[in-house]
Amino acid sequence: MNTSIDPIRYLTEVRKLDGALLAHMGVKAVNHDQIGPAVALPYRRDGKIYAAKFRAVDRKEWRSSQGVTRALFNEDCLREGDGPVVITEGEIDALSIIQAGYTRAVSLPDGWTAEGGKRQVLIDAEDALRRAPYVIVAGDADEVGASLPKTVANILAGQDVRYVRWPDGCKDANDVLVHLGEGDLSKCLTQAKRIDPPGGIITGISDLPPLPDRRVLRVGMKPYDFGLAFEVGTMSVGTGTPGAGKSTFVTFAAYHVAVNEQIRVGILGFETHPYRIRDQLARLYGRKPWDDMEPSDRANFCQFADAHFRIVQRTFDDDTLHHLEWLRATIYTLAVRDECKLIVVDPWNELEHLPNPGESMTAYINFALQQIRQWAEQYDTHICLIAHPRKMLTDGKPRCPTGYDIADSAAFYNKPALGFSVHKGENEEGEQYVEINTWKVRETQLYGFSPGVIRLKFHPHAMSYTRFEADAKFSRAKEDA
Repeated sequence: MNTSIDPIRYLTEVRKLDGALLAHMGVKAVNHDQIGPAVALPYRRDGKIYAAKFRAVDRKEWRSSQGVTRALFNEDCLREGDGPVVITEGEIDALSIIQAGYTRAVSLPDGWTAEGGKRQVLIDAEDALRRAPYVIVAGDADEVGASLPKTVANILAGQDVRYVRWPDGCKDANDVLVHLGEGDLSKCLTQAKRIDPPGGIITGISDLPPLPDRRVLRVGMKPYDFGLAFEVGTMSVGTGTPGAGKSTFVTFAAYHVAVNEQIRVGILGFETHPYRIRDQLARLYGRKPWDDMEPSDRANFCQFADAHFRIVQRTFDDDTLHHLEWLRATIYTLAVRDECKLIVVDPWNELEHLPNPGESMTAYINFALQQIRQWAEQYDTHICLIAHPRKMLTDGKPRCPTGYDIADSAAFYNKPALGFSVHKGENEEGEQYVEINTWKVRETQLYGFSPGVIRLKFHPHAMSYTRFEADAKFSRAKEDA
């Protein structure tokens, strides 16, 4: 491209934007001290410019006003008019959509990422977005943009949220404007489809709504990766004999998943005091308890833990019931607002279970687990449910329970994508070990292993485990012939 091109001519001739629209939106040509000739895209609030974004005309390079937290581009439109709101990943795309007749178009200030870490501006604008009759997500047609529609639908749960499909060869709204014109761009927006239509959606294979790629969260160490895998969008169930260390092992696994996958984990540890959870995480992080940490070590640990964990503390100073609806609201907050990709509910038995009059506990649990599984899919997270087994016959020594041994319903075995138990045992020499028994694996090819057993030795001071036997029994999933 000719580096001497005038920035406004670049927008009108190359990006096919209308000059009068650019003038109305306050877009100007500038000579930026870092990127040279550029277009300045103003960010306004209540009509006043408070920041700007700058785009070079001879290359794809951007700069922004320094020291300013920007909200949605064109946010004032949310307080004006009553039509649908269109959300894009870029300011030029938002301008293209305004030119196509949808005047209530906004843009994320710095695009979108696959991790979804730029959602706060959408959360801040939630009330205004909910006042629109419906919201259209018009992101980029790539792997990153595929996760944006579902994220918006989760934040605006219950709202009519739609997604756009761009014609072949077009990556975004401005591509459609440049190659096909305003009419085709407007048609794409008019044909936007609901992400979560009431009751369900009927579609062909080629017309499936955009979704993020299937993601499997792993501990990142042997032998655990041959026995545990937490797929985002599904539910797992863990159980174990009393005193075997279910909560301790799950905290250990959650810590390493958070580190290995660089995600945030939510922990609802109903039977574990928050300070004990803090101490367990401190031991995993620094190999020493919280009380033995120096002030500088504590500061470093807190910075790490705040980035990777959220702890839920129940309160009992009002009439709040910690029942299924409370759990749904809490999971929504953890998954959608705090971006937790793994949520541990420990234990299920501590929730207040309130079957409807005449409803059996078995029917209630079937319904509840179905709901939890749907929340995991809807909110794009993994929910790990820990449940105590019923009192079992020991036959002289405790038997390792499975999902069928959890009280009131076989759904604890049937519903999860992964099921595991934490059990204490000893060998013929009387040496004790912790046994991780994975009794349910729905997706053996995806997870890379089949049901089996891992034996471990627990080291309390560092909250860590080592392999107990070199010949621990476990079968890898066989590849398809």
